[in-house]
Amino acid sequence: MTETTARGHNAPCSNRDFDFFYAGFEGEELLVQRCTQCGTLRSLPSPGCGNCSSLDWEPTALGGEGEIFSYVTHYHPPLPGFSAPHPMALVTMDEGVRLLGAMDGTDPDTLEIGRRVKIEFVRRDAVAAYRFRYL
Repeated sequence: MTETTARGHNAPCSNRDFDFFYAGFEGEELLVQRCTQCGTLRSLPSPGCGNCSSLDWEPTALGGEGEIFSYVTHYHPPLPGFSAPHPMALVTMDEGVRLLGAMDGTDPDTLEIGRRVKIEFVRRDAVAAYRFRYL
């Protein structure tokens, strides 16, 4: 297994398509892939563009704001590092891609589709991560 220092991040998943994504969290940047052939943004990272099938891409930073498209609250079983209830939101970022993220620390009763949120970078033990917070 590759050392975490060589990867530039300390995350459980490491491969050539994901390393830039997790390394971005270390620098408090939310990075996605932009296809260099057609310009389509994609996240989560993948080897090829779903629009034109190109394997060429470049990392692109998102502004960090969007709106809740959907949400769910996890109650059981307990998840390590999270307290229950554990709200999660699927957010359409202003650039058009959707990301799933925790909204821990948010009252689940306040979740609503269309509500504006922003990215907040956090550490979960030794792992850099993100969650969503209301604007």
